[in-house]
Amino acid sequence: MSIKPEKMKRARIIGSNLRRDAIISALHDAGMIQLEQVSGDLVKLLGQSRPGNLYRTINSYLQKYRGYESLLPALPVNEKRSFSGIEELIAEASRLDLERQLKSLKSVESDTLGEIKEIRNRFDAVEALIDLDYDLSIFNGSAISSFIAKAAEDPSIVISIKERLPEATTFKLKNDGIIITIPENKDSELARIATDLGISISHIPEMSGKPKEYKKYLEEKLEEKNNTLKGIYDELMGLSRAHYPFIVQIREQLEIENKKMEVSEKLLSTQDSFVIEGWIPQRYYDSMASLVENAAEGSVLIWEVETEEEAPTLLRNSKKLKTFEFFVRFYSLPQEFEFDPTFIFGFVFPVFFGLMVGDWGYGIVILVASLWMVRKLQNPGSKTLVPKKLSNFAMTILGRGPLLVLGKTLMPASILAIAFGLLFNNFFGFPLLPVTVFETSTGFNGAHIGAFPPTPLVIYPVSFMIPKLLLLTGFIGLGMVTFGLVLGFINEAYLGHRRGMAGKIGWIMMAWGIAVFGLDLIHQHSSLSLNIAVDPSAPLSLGTFIAGLIIVAVSEGTRGAIEIPSIISHILSYTRILGILLASVILAQVIDLIFMKGVMKSPALAVVGIIILIMGQLFNLVIAVFEPGIQGARLLYVEFFSKFYHGNGKNFRPFGTQRKYTTSKFDLEGNKQ
Repeated sequence: MSIKPEKMKRARIIGSNLRRDAIISALHDAGMIQLEQVSGDLVKLLGQSRPGNLYRTINSYLQKYRGYESLLPALPVNEKRSFSGIEELIAEASRLDLERQLKSLKSVESDTLGEIKEIRNRFDAVEALIDLDYDLSIFNGSAISSFIAKAAEDPSIVISIKERLPEATTFKLKNDGIIITIPENKDSELARIATDLGISISHIPEMSGKPKEYKKYLEEKLEEKNNTLKGIYDELMGLSRAHYPFIVQIREQLEIENKKMEVSEKLLSTQDSFVIEGWIPQRYYDSMASLVENAAEGSVLIWEVETEEEAPTLLRNSKKLKTFEFFVRFYSLPQEFEFDPTFIFGFVFPVFFGLMVGDWGYGIVILVASLWMVRKLQNPGSKTLVPKKLSNFAMTILGRGPLLVLGKTLMPASILAIAFGLLFNNFFGFPLLPVTVFETSTGFNGAHIGAFPPTPLVIYPVSFMIPKLLLLTGFIGLGMVTFGLVLGFINEAYLGHRRGMAGKIGWIMMAWGIAVFGLDLIHQHSSLSLNIAVDPSAPLSLGTFIAGLIIVAVSEGTRGAIEIPSIISHILSYTRILGILLASVILAQVIDLIFMKGVMKSPALAVVGIIILIMGQLFNLVIAVFEPGIQGARLLYVEFFSKFYHGNGKNFRPFGTQRKYTTSKFDLEGNKQ
């Protein structure tokens, strides 16, 4: 884990064209350089290569093998393959030619699927006419066409059709459908009438024989076509078993070689040499230089390029913290010189969430749900009780990645919700525990807070903690704002911005000055004195605030002066933690009270109370997930990040490929594998 993104270096590599392919392969396999356009006056001395025959050959084979892979059924591939070079790859790629065979199979498959679709359409028509004892050929001919109108049970529909299309003949079916027979040139007119009347019509295809006989014929044809289709699938599966691993291995290596050649053809070069520039993480710079030197067999020059261009951002966090990178990226990536707030977000957000939920019953449900969601997303084939339409809707709206991040984020947050819920003695709003950590002696009407089981008229433990929790959230706000300003001060110091450093100090002085003065005002009430001999803290805090105000006004000018009221609002904004906690507790308390009064009144009201309890707690649970999540993220994004975070960093995009079926030739130490 690092509190800052990776430090980047911009490197320039000049190598011999004879070793160009080896150097590019080494850089690609290492996957730790982001290629950039060559900078400086060197550009004027260099030209650009044009694609050669080898590039076209690789591209041609790549399209062919992509086609093979898309047409064959996918199978698991357990082994990886390595290739010694492009010559071996092209030789292996030329060995397999399935183009004619696959084209023939897919053509037959397409024709068969079309025939099956036509058979099913005829099935629908025959099913509607199954009770008739007529030859089906009477419904269509050289001069007439027939249609079945569905959902046309209203008698006025037939009258309307007759009025607007007098040539039409109608026949009522037992299943509330209508057969409409019209002259052949009246099809479009009937379609307009059907649209106006809001009915669905379907054409009766040309058929012969009685409906039951024709249905049997269709069933035989459908079975025949399905057998043909099964034969095609079996043949495709046989080809897949024989060739699929080979195909995906060749395809992946062709894609890699194609990517390397695309880069190679875009490089600036002379007749004998070429130039590459790119960003490399500083800690990999020496390893990368060694790798390139080994690949080039010494025929290469590498040095660092001084530039004022903004470096790309590569975050460096542990595996557990990478989940929270999603929220930082969603806001904006940090620039290279800034602090990476992923660790802070990963620590603070679950605490805020847990405080705002503050109920160990809700915490347990959220924990179980998040564990289930992560398991389901990581093992998609597992069975679930959740309706498929609901899960598909969630996947469509959010996507698998964000849902997985949400589940992993809610795990630590729900554990802290359980912990705070135990401290507050809240279980779905009930003070269920016989002992409360923050217990006071009595509650409403003398009911003991730790009473077990709880009585309906107990005022819950959180109600007695409001003053302390309000003070706690105020101190959290002061601490978070101060911490953000300290980080901002360090950033300004790193950039050498003295006015910016002074401004951050001024904001800190203002924050603490107003906070201490406010606390003094709360404790002293009307006896607050600005006489330093009587009460030194009040005038000192006010003086600190005014001094900070002057520093901000001088260092940041008009913009700073306009934003002065925001320092107070940002500190007080953290009291929303208590507000959301109380809203959840009070709503749960009302639901529980209705339930308990119903239970005590009568069995009928007890049933109503149970329904209200279940539905109300489910509603409150949904709020307990979304509201703390949204507000917790907002407190970090707005009130905290704004004190030090610039963002707008560019994502580091290394030149390389995530291999699945093949192995690379080089490792980061420059050794051949």
